[in-house]
Amino acid sequence: MRLATLWKTFTTSNRQLGLIAVTVLGLMAFSVSAFAQAENGQISGRVTDPQGAVVSGATVTATSAERQTKRTTATSGTGDYTLTALAPGKWELAVQAPAFGVAKQAVIVAVGSRNVLDFKLAVTGTTTTVEVVSEGALQVDTQSPEVSQVIGSKQVTELPTLTRNPYDLVSTAGNVQEQEGGARGVGFALNGQRSASTGILLDGAENVDTFTATVGQSIPLDAVQEFRVITNNFGAEYGRASGGIVNVLTKSGTNNFHGTVYEFNRLSAYTSNTFDNGANNLPKGKYTRNQFGYSIGGPIVKNKLFFFNSTEWQRVRSSAPAFATIPDPALIAAANANTQAFFSAFGKKRAGLQTVKVLTVGQTAGTLCATTACAAFSALPAGTPAFDVVSYAVPSDAGGGLQRTTSTRL
Repeated sequence: MRLATLWKTFTTSNRQLGLIAVTVLGLMAFSVSAFAQAENGQISGRVTDPQGAVVSGATVTATSAERQTKRTTATSGTGDYTLTALAPGKWELAVQAPAFGVAKQAVIVAVGSRNVLDFKLAVTGTTTTVEVVSEGALQVDTQSPEVSQVIGSKQVTELPTLTRNPYDLVSTAGNVQEQEGGARGVGFALNGQRSASTGILLDGAENVDTFTATVGQSIPLDAVQEFRVITNNFGAEYGRASGGIVNVLTKSGTNNFHGTVYEFNRLSAYTSNTFDNGANNLPKGKYTRNQFGYSIGGPIVKNKLFFFNSTEWQRVRSSAPAFATIPDPALIAAANANTQAFFSAFGKKRAGLQTVKVLTVGQTAGTLCATTACAAFSALPAGTPAFDVVSYAVPSDAGGGLQRTTSTRL
């Protein structure tokens, strides 16, 4: 009897725990889905007959051109329909209703876009088809007051960037100013606000290092499909940002295998010396910068399950000259015995130092000996070498970035 009671209690507790776990997971999935709508787009519109009367109960089917996945809905009593959470890309819509022919339209859904497609059905036996609007064409957003611009896949692929940082392309949007120093946000000030006031999204999730207000997770340029830069009047779904939003969408797998393999190289041998170095007859820094990687995507189960992966490595070897002023051997030879003994034991000139300039007693006495405290120094012949300005190479940013070996994966 006791064992039966314990078993019943154990079974009931497990059921309760299971119910709680399912509820929590359901809420988590709902909250993540609701937050991630910023990465997706939507299509809405109205279906009417040839006389302009609304058609209720019509079936609206949207098919992804790249993945052949389908979304279906029906028009309401007012003839309206809405398809939400559509992955950016080309979508083909077909509308069917009894006693009417099939009407088809196609549209490019951009990241975070709201698209309006109205249909006018013809009589049975006819099919109406509207060609797709080409990517990059100017579209007027009549659904929201936000001011934004989409940086499409063609721009991401073809516009030049010095370091292949996708966030550098934010500068092509309007109402954007480069931030001095570029230390916060994505390096740009949106809508006249501080760069730290920029909200950064990656596939609908927040991508901000809240400690430094910079990009949280960097991504390879070849992994970016497109992104939207919103500079004014954005909705509450984007969170706490007050300046603007940079909403980045990464690539995904399709029914066809696709990918890239690349190597980008920059060498100091192809650069000129800086103005200051040239004016002072100083050598230029040396660097070698290599960025190489790959991206690949494709189907696991066609029309159902897809994959995409991208990795990029950066290897920078860079050094620039640093400068120091040391006593010349002629000055040490003119010093007392104790000074000579000190430099003999601890002050030997390191191998590899390049003498850039020699300063004589006459050139430095007026600066170093403004008082009578170093009368002995001033008494030396004016042409005696006193100090040597020497240069030596140290790891530094010579034009290709700081020396490092890093990798970025998606």
